[in-house]
Amino acid sequence: MARTHPGFRPDRRASSEAALSALLAGLNFESRALAREPTLWLSLLALFGLTLFSLYLGAARVDGQKGLLAAAHVEESQRIAGLKLLLAKIERGEVKEELPPYRDPRNPAFVGGSLAARVAALEPAPLALAAVGESDLFPPVLRVTSASKDSFLFVDEIDNPANLLSGSIDLTFVIVFVYPLVILSLCYNLLAGEREQGALAMTLASARRPGAVLAGKLVARALAPIAATLAAVAIGIALFAGPVELATDSFLDLEIIILLYGLFWVALAAAVDGLGKSSGFNALALVGAWVVVTLLAPAGINSLAGFVHPAPSRIEMTLAARAATTDADKARDAALARYLEEHPDEKRGGAGERSLRRLATQEAAFKRVESVIEQHETQNDRKRILTDRLGFLSPSLLTYRALASIAGTDEARYRRFYEAIKYFHDEWRDFFLPRARAGAQLTAKDYDDLPIFRTAISERDHAGDLSTMIMGVALPTLLLSLLGLRGYRHTSLQ
Repeated sequence: MARTHPGFRPDRRASSEAALSALLAGLNFESRALAREPTLWLSLLALFGLTLFSLYLGAARVDGQKGLLAAAHVEESQRIAGLKLLLAKIERGEVKEELPPYRDPRNPAFVGGSLAARVAALEPAPLALAAVGESDLFPPVLRVTSASKDSFLFVDEIDNPANLLSGSIDLTFVIVFVYPLVILSLCYNLLAGEREQGALAMTLASARRPGAVLAGKLVARALAPIAATLAAVAIGIALFAGPVELATDSFLDLEIIILLYGLFWVALAAAVDGLGKSSGFNALALVGAWVVVTLLAPAGINSLAGFVHPAPSRIEMTLAARAATTDADKARDAALARYLEEHPDEKRGGAGERSLRRLATQEAAFKRVESVIEQHETQNDRKRILTDRLGFLSPSLLTYRALASIAGTDEARYRRFYEAIKYFHDEWRDFFLPRARAGAQLTAKDYDDLPIFRTAISERDHAGDLSTMIMGVALPTLLLSLLGLRGYRHTSLQ
């Protein structure tokens, strides 16, 4: 029987132990040196404080959204309760005067079109404080009616346009833009700095595993900002979202994304530093890389997708929908003229005419507005698909989308919300329009049977897309790590 050389395993184990010892030695030495640098503590304190501040602002924003949703539900309950009370008074004969149709709780055309508008709300996700995402573009609460979608989709302003133009400070902004700068400022010149100071030759000559020692020093420099950010996020989530959120899968995903994104910039700094150039070259190269990855690449991807699949802006879509409603008014007048011609005994301006006018407007505008919105959504879907495919060219863009997905403020979640509104809008119309066409009056039982908006958007719907985004950041990180390792090994042999 063949025997393994008796010295093989011990040598291999000794080699691993020596490498680990050298790694820890480099980590310990660099940690002590960094601890004496006031600028390091100032940078970490600024990063830590900015992270907490961004989560505080996010919590305040979420509280405002929750307050808006609660107020909308209270207003809806009071409004429908008032309609029921008025209907009960009418049935008991307590209301003597004839109510106009737009105030009559028995008129299905006006009740479904405005009086009993149902609230459709998207509750903030547990970690919504982490990212503004699309929440500053799309309202979290809408009042669905039986009229065309433009009557409730485009009636609310999220915020002052000037405030939206300046943007918001959220955790996503800190992670995507500020976090890499702190990492690069610490890791950009490990080899170059030691070479220029004359310390690299001493390290290569005295250490048994110089590559492991240098790796330990790099770990010490990278560990400081990454650990500070992860700790700040954990503390901020516990303070502003509740300690229970620290035990959720979403929080774990959040920490993984932040860690992986930080490692990407560490690997990039190591790869550039391993080229053997000067500190000035490293700084310029990494700043240029930061500009390309975080600014130019996302803007270029969106511009290219918009050029290939041009879609009208939301304002243009709103104007087109309003123009369609104007055309519907003309069609309504024509329908009314035909009705009066066929029913000469009908009193002009009576309840029947007003109800007919309401129905004619809803029917004509619905078809035209649906066509406008469908065309806009089709172009946006094509643009979104292309943007998603090109997004892997920018780890920053993938990180932003991953953070927005975890926060529940991403485009996909709002798209599912509006799809649920679309189905509910059809359900709402199917409840009121047949009654209006038949000339039926609403009863107390009809109010009890009013459709209720329900959306079953799971907080884990993002899991599949999130795994893809993580892989999109992990692969370039691995590639850059191999390049950096090669550069470190080459340096250790000099």
